[in-house]
Amino acid sequence: MGDPKKTRKQYSTPSHPWVGPRILEENKLVQEYGLRNKKEVWKMASVISQFKDRAKKLIAKTDAQTEKERQQLLDRMARLGLIKRGASFDDILGLTVKSSLDRRLQTLLVKKHLARTMDQARQMVIHRHVTMNGVVVTSPGRLVTVEEEPTLAFTNRSAFFNEQHPERFSEEELSRKREAQDAARKRAEEAAKSKKEEVVAFREEEIKEAEVLAGEAVEKEVKEGDA
Repeated sequence: MGDPKKTRKQYSTPSHPWVGPRILEENKLVQEYGLRNKKEVWKMASVISQFKDRAKKLIAKTDAQTEKERQQLLDRMARLGLIKRGASFDDILGLTVKSSLDRRLQTLLVKKHLARTMDQARQMVIHRHVTMNGVVVTSPGRLVTVEEEPTLAFTNRSAFFNEQHPERFSEEELSRKREAQDAARKRAEEAAKSKKEEVVAFREEEIKEAEVLAGEAVEKEVKEGDA
């Protein structure tokens, strides 16, 4: 019997261990997404980094095989929900660590209101309460595809399977949450629209000012020519 295959890390660690801003950002992500440690941040960062590296290599090539591989990469990332259908390579290069953290099983349980907190969602998965496509999943960090997302549910033997369980959201609570989310979305859209209008108005003022200055310059040249 030969030697067992050597296992290697499937992620990259930071090049320098003591970078203040990076440490603070990682601490924030660990707390926000209920992660066990920073290793889970590095794993998700490596996933995004690998996709970006692949995209950069494909951008530099122009043959027919490359075009096929480009479409395959876009389709794969769309299936994972990291980008939308019809997105471009610019969208891939613009992805962040949060893009992958948002597609983790643990995060989606909270977003779909199956769990109240990130810590509770993690506990549900580890204790074998959650199924996907009818199969029990025990990895909180699993990336869920768009097709798999609607199949998230509790096992029949789980106490959470009962909708009357005290830790399950009631219809009234879900209704309030949806209303709050809709209100927050509208505020964000209005803020973005207002900001866009301010930028447009500012540009119009710049144009008018430039036109005035140009007119004054012309008048000055005319006067100097008459003199």
